[in-house]
Amino acid sequence: MTRLPTWLFALLTITAMVGCSSLQTLPSLPSLPQTERSFHDNILIQGRFSVAYEQSNRPQSVQGRFQWQQQGQRIDIDLMSPLGQTMAKLAITPNSATIQQTGKEIKVAENVAELSEQTLGWSLPVAGMRDWLQGFKRGTANQRQIARPNENDQFDTEGWHINYVSWQKNSVSVFPKRIDLTRTSPQLHQLSLRIIIDQWEPK
Repeated sequence: MTRLPTWLFALLTITAMVGCSSLQTLPSLPSLPQTERSFHDNILIQGRFSVAYEQSNRPQSVQGRFQWQQQGQRIDIDLMSPLGQTMAKLAITPNSATIQQTGKEIKVAENVAELSEQTLGWSLPVAGMRDWLQGFKRGTANQRQIARPNENDQFDTEGWHINYVSWQKNSVSVFPKRIDLTRTSPQLHQLSLRIIIDQWEPK
């Protein structure tokens, strides 16, 4: 049997994960008035992720499920395998970040992006995701702005390219369904992170 190159295997794995989803991926939706979406300081978001990255000059990939629990300035993130086994738990506050992996010691740092890259092998841009997961972006004056379907589906910020591939809606608002994040910094290895939101529950 012919063995696939590692990079091709990773690509096929990620594509299969998204393609086999039973949840409907909606196209971009008509824009809604700004008043119909608010940023939530307290929110629970659950879904799936896949990441393709480079480590020791070799392509790698990981996929699984995640839970994002946000309470004010504190964020707790659980990363799980596709079958639900815990891979890592992260706790982030304005002053520190901790990560605990199964069978390993808890590690602490000030910068969660650097901490996740050192421990997981790939960077998790939590500071930006706080806005991006809820469909917001930052303006030139660092003010939070609504990313609108069909108007702000793609933008570049903080060394990342953000692509809102699809949106979903409830009875009052519209929020992201699938988000593709690609790191654009030339000083760092290429990294692509795909997020699919299955549950959206403001607290």
